[in-house]
Amino acid sequence: MAASLLLLPAAASAAPEDELAAMEKTLSRDVRAFIERKIECNHWAGEEPYDAARARQIERAVQHLKCEALDKDEVALKRRHAGDERALKGFALADEVYR
Repeated sequence: MAASLLLLPAAASAAPEDELAAMEKTLSRDVRAFIERKIECNHWAGEEPYDAARARQIERAVQHLKCEALDKDEVALKRRHAGDERALKGFALADEVYR
């Protein structure tokens, strides 16, 4: 019993990426695609445009991923998957990646 208690802090402190990877097969395709997109948008939002070429690269990625529509798309998906606790947890975990 003591050994299982030792595992609790490790499980509770799992990285959001690890939790998302463990849940991946239980999420619907649209939820998985959105989570991947959100993580990529968060990544590019944190990148430094240290020169003009890098700024263009970041802008192209943000446009390609349609990051400006992320909030609207998330609202629609949360509405569609309101009863799916796994999907809602996935959305929350995606917020923690690159933050």
